[in-house]
Amino acid sequence: MKTFLLTTAIAALSCIGVARATALPATCAHVVVASSQPHGAGSLAGHGYDLSLAGDAQRTFHAGDITATGTGLDPQALRDMEDVASLVLLATLTGHHSEGCAQDYFAAAATPIMEGLRAGHSYDLTWQDGQLTSGATKLSFRRAHLHLGGARSDDTPSTLTLDTQGVGITGTHNILLASALPQQATANASVPGSALVSLATAITGHPAHNIMVPLHVSSLNAQRGSMQVTGNGDANLTGNTDASSATGHIQVQNLDAVIDTLRNAGQTRASAALVLAKLFGHKAASGGTSWDVSWEGGVMTVNHIPLPIR
Repeated sequence: MKTFLLTTAIAALSCIGVARATALPATCAHVVVASSQPHGAGSLAGHGYDLSLAGDAQRTFHAGDITATGTGLDPQALRDMEDVASLVLLATLTGHHSEGCAQDYFAAAATPIMEGLRAGHSYDLTWQDGQLTSGATKLSFRRAHLHLGGARSDDTPSTLTLDTQGVGITGTHNILLASALPQQATANASVPGSALVSLATAITGHPAHNIMVPLHVSSLNAQRGSMQVTGNGDANLTGNTDASSATGHIQVQNLDAVIDTLRNAGQTRASAALVLAKLFGHKAASGGTSWDVSWEGGVMTVNHIPLPIR
């Protein structure tokens, strides 16, 4: 579940917009759209959207419908925004990096969105009936919606909300992921607008060691059946999960169901770790269990005690 939440935060941060017909490099990805039509000023709706990474037919992203809206963007710029957002989402969730997604492409692509955010404008992307494929693994969702709210300068954080619904996964050998992946999640966060381009480059290409993007998560809610995780905190994202760090507060409702789910999936180390965590967790007024947590160097700690989750 930790991996999914970090991935969700990274994907949300990275969905930057694209400028006046900035061409998606053929060395990076290929996109086909069955139909795409403007709907009034600053809105574009598409049907049958398919993106595949260059030279890798095993990694694709399909959306039954895709919609982009943004103040001051013409239809071509909105279409480009769809392409970059979908590209980064696919690269994030498959963990695939490509040298074909050049930094100058993202630098050129971000210009109108960065200008719009500084002017206080907002941008929205919605995917319906999505499926991301990486080999035999298929991650699907009913709906995903990203909202970016503008700030008045590069130094003033932009706000974002990412909401995903109806999430499921098949074909994976990662039993822990299949057992604990949230079916729906919502994150509200803020990030410096000037950091979006470098993070997008790090995710889709080879992450640079000097990329470090600060993220403040004001609220996070993830659910799977009766299991619910809420939280808030701060993170430094690098485009590489093990090189990223985070601190925050997490509360789990129905922790016993989480432990039983992991135990039934054969995840004895993870279930044992949560049993230990439960012992020194704090009981919340709502009936849940809460902890102060951190993630650094690929190690998760709860109340400063490292957990054997891998």
